[in-house]
Amino acid sequence: MATPREVSMVLFLNGPVQNGDFTFHDAPGKAVGIRLASTLNEIQGHTAAPHLWNTVTLSGDIRHRSQRRASSPLSRVAFEHTRLMGKYGAVPPPSSVITDADSEVGALALTMIEEQLTDGSLRIGDATLQECSDCGHTVGLGAKRCTSCASGRLRTRTSRNLIKENVPEGSLLPPELLHMSNRRRPRHLEAICRDVPRRLLLSRARTHGIHLDDIGLRGLVLDPRVGIHVTVLFAARREGSETALMTVTPNALAHIAAYGESFTARRGLRLRYVLHGRVPYDALPELRRTYEFHRANDQDRRSFENRFLPLLSWHGKSRIHAGRLPALLKYFLKVTRADRHERDDELLGHVRDAIACGDSQWVMDKRLLAVALRSGPSQRGERPVVPHV
Repeated sequence: MATPREVSMVLFLNGPVQNGDFTFHDAPGKAVGIRLASTLNEIQGHTAAPHLWNTVTLSGDIRHRSQRRASSPLSRVAFEHTRLMGKYGAVPPPSSVITDADSEVGALALTMIEEQLTDGSLRIGDATLQECSDCGHTVGLGAKRCTSCASGRLRTRTSRNLIKENVPEGSLLPPELLHMSNRRRPRHLEAICRDVPRRLLLSRARTHGIHLDDIGLRGLVLDPRVGIHVTVLFAARREGSETALMTVTPNALAHIAAYGESFTARRGLRLRYVLHGRVPYDALPELRRTYEFHRANDQDRRSFENRFLPLLSWHGKSRIHAGRLPALLKYFLKVTRADRHERDDELLGHVRDAIACGDSQWVMDKRLLAVALRSGPSQRGERPVVPHV
């Protein structure tokens, strides 16, 4: 297990959120990773970290294609940015936003790719793929219909792609990539990440993303499962951190770990995963009477929803059941309203050491949880990380 000294200069960053068809108001569960990263940074005494976004998506290509028929169509970059800012509503993000298609992210990605092409970790070679005869979009070999234009006219074609050959022995999720105590190792997740194809294609047919023209793959972009790792590394480097701690659900990690395996470190900068579960934010309206019964004010609600629930999801690593919310609110209020006499600075030091080691056991310690919740902006009446819903 890492020691606090070993992971100094760390920064928690959200795993890039897909810029899908939602807002934080109608799908607040999408904000769990952002809220968890913000809360852990605040407890550690760090300034606000940028919010990271995944914009390289097929659904984004389709949405942009449909809006081009408008009288004043937006460019793809402007289209994504407008949709992204719309996620926050009237309250803008407290820090900057970085996407996986930003030019500086792309420059770092291409540098890392060229380095790995040179040392043989990656190669450019032929691969037989199935594509749409009408629009040219690449689909899986077993597909019956194009996922981009819905055409049923498919064909197979051999083309050049960016390829990674995986070593079948051993896990692609070694212990050092998980920011957590050894006693809570997710053995099932490690087993899933061990079961990956022998060969991975890291290039995709997209109209938006990190274009691979410079390495001879004209018309292709970097697979977003790679790009989101590079986005986190870039953000950490820009913020002056040595370790990027990326919040992610176990299910999401199972889908991206193999693709990002060789993009988790560069020149002393490291990326580690911080696992968390899901929060049933859609069930919070049912707590209205419970809030009123316990005389919880707006500050209590913000701290409970934006800070405590994400911390609990980090501790449990699995979905919090909606039926537990009333009891969790009662526990939270009991913790925060208790009259404490311990020295906050000493207890806060214990919490920070535990966070630096990836140990979340302190979340269930009332004394340590109380001092952690007393730190940061939510307890000082400042605006929450994302619009309060």
